[in-house]
Amino acid sequence: MAATVLAQKGLDVAIIEREEYPRFHIGESLLPATMPLFKETGFYEILNSGKYITKCGARFIDYRNEDEVYFGFAEGLNPDIPTAFEVERCEFDKDILAFAVKSGAKLYQPENVLEVDLLPDGVRLQTDKHRFEAAYLMDISGRDSILGKRMKMRHVNADLNNVAVFAHYKGVQRRPGRDEGDITIGLLPNRAWTWIIPFKGDITSVGVVASAKFAGNVDLEAYLNDSLRGSETVKTMMKDSERVGGFRSIGNYSHTCEKFFGDRWILCGDAAMFLDPIFSSGVHMSVSSSKFAAETILTAFADKRNLTDADLGAPYEAKVRKGAHRFHGLISLFYQGHFVEQMKKTLVRENMRKGFTSAVAGDVWNEGNFLFSKNVL
Repeated sequence: MAATVLAQKGLDVAIIEREEYPRFHIGESLLPATMPLFKETGFYEILNSGKYITKCGARFIDYRNEDEVYFGFAEGLNPDIPTAFEVERCEFDKDILAFAVKSGAKLYQPENVLEVDLLPDGVRLQTDKHRFEAAYLMDISGRDSILGKRMKMRHVNADLNNVAVFAHYKGVQRRPGRDEGDITIGLLPNRAWTWIIPFKGDITSVGVVASAKFAGNVDLEAYLNDSLRGSETVKTMMKDSERVGGFRSIGNYSHTCEKFFGDRWILCGDAAMFLDPIFSSGVHMSVSSSKFAAETILTAFADKRNLTDADLGAPYEAKVRKGAHRFHGLISLFYQGHFVEQMKKTLVRENMRKGFTSAVAGDVWNEGNFLFSKNVL
């Protein structure tokens, strides 16, 4: 997204990508609020070409009593964002990277950054293959957060110190019709939960998230299998399924950097911060922050201004943190332990249903949502 926005405005942009695409990645459920950003660049046409399954809502099931609550995105405050997509990231990431190149960005892949020199009037990068000089550097290196770690300003969010265990399956039972592509979230004991994300075709992503303290004492593969039998609803969905390949796990992934910008550098996406995957905020925050940062650089570029100028980096960081704060409000509600019960009572009121549905859809910069103005989230 960042490279596309800059290249479409005529800037000379290099993408230095360590890995060769396509490659596996987690974070497969997109949010409706991201769709307008893709429409602005033209990438939405690829998403909507039939390659990816449409996602109309999110279903939460409480394993203790099989009670459930559904957020249908069309019921939110913004009628222009009624749907999103579920995407297998190896294909989605390959597509969006190719679109950036088509838009004019130069791709260096695979190529590993070895050194970064931050200068008063620009940056220098040394990779294992080339030396680069540029006016600005965008660190969008994900959880590796090259600059965040180098500057020792990346800190783990202790309250969201979780472990995710996941795999792909075929033969998972799906809901009929327009609900086929909806994500299903199952609430487990001990602040744990499962996800079921269907892709176009017969493959479904299935995973479980648990606190690192709890998961550190169990066999993760067995825990994944046992968790999928904890709910009769999910057990029925999984009864004829078969795992495709091995299982994977990641841990200690929630973090925040102390600052998101300097004179000639800016952090975006997971390189700046990552909260928790429960509301599928990862791709939305990455795409949104990358667009906001690219627009900040466009403003600075004409006069080669530093991003530390008062009207540039600080407003960017404040905007990203505001969206993350509102997602954190949702996440905190979820981990209180009675999310389904509370939401079923809350969503009876139309204004609450619209407000919460919009937030779950990722519309976290919508100042017309009273949940934000009243500091509910």
